[in-house]
Amino acid sequence: MNKTHLRAILGAVLMTIGSGVAMADSRSVSSACATLEFMAKMLAVNAVLPADYDSQPQLASMHTELRELNRLACQPVLLTETTRFSSRYGNGRSVSADLYDSAWYFPNGQLFVARPGRDTTIYYPNGQVMAFRWARGGQTLYWPNGNPATFSFRTINEAWYYPDGHIITYLAGARDERWFYPFARLDGQIGQELISSHWGVDGEDFQAINYTNDGWMFMQRERIRDKLVLSDTELLDVPGVLLMLTRFYQMPDDARQFMPGDSSITGAPW
Repeated sequence: MNKTHLRAILGAVLMTIGSGVAMADSRSVSSACATLEFMAKMLAVNAVLPADYDSQPQLASMHTELRELNRLACQPVLLTETTRFSSRYGNGRSVSADLYDSAWYFPNGQLFVARPGRDTTIYYPNGQVMAFRWARGGQTLYWPNGNPATFSFRTINEAWYYPDGHIITYLAGARDERWFYPFARLDGQIGQELISSHWGVDGEDFQAINYTNDGWMFMQRERIRDKLVLSDTELLDVPGVLLMLTRFYQMPDDARQFMPGDSSITGAPW
């Protein structure tokens, strides 16, 4: 075998190894960005449906922090030397020493994740933990206000709760189950207003929220069609589904870029 042929083979092997490493690094960034997207959905739900003790200015500030991290770490199509190693916020703080393999920070200096794509603790901009073991199922997931959202994330037969403690559903990730709005029944009886008794199933009824011209809310029966026909995997993205379903009483919000319940978390390249 001549030296030229040997160099060609060696070069091909090195390129293959380098490509594999780059692909693994890219998956780590994609995983972190999917996590950031999911966090934005959680924050959007908490901002529109706060518990009594929540600070709306703090929730709005956190929203800005997430948008900035998303813009600098996740929006660039290609991670150049500058975007990978040297991205900085307007206040001069570093986004990350290395987006592929180092910690990511919010503009206020709060840690987002110690290493992208790893089974580690995830933090909101206010320092609240979203999950202690993010890449594992069977872990508690928290709202930005600290209340538990579910006690076993990525578990199909598990209940989810609104930021104020109201029940969302007893069985997330299972079609043909009951989902609820976070307020009492409008007919005056005991319990919460039902979204649907058979949520996610084509042709089933659900209660849509509407408003009169003078601002009074009323419920209107609609049929589940198209994007509301969800798989078990999609239903695990509970905050995304809620945003898609209700637009939360038709209030304007920047979370539309994170809609609908697109299963980005359950399908993320961990």
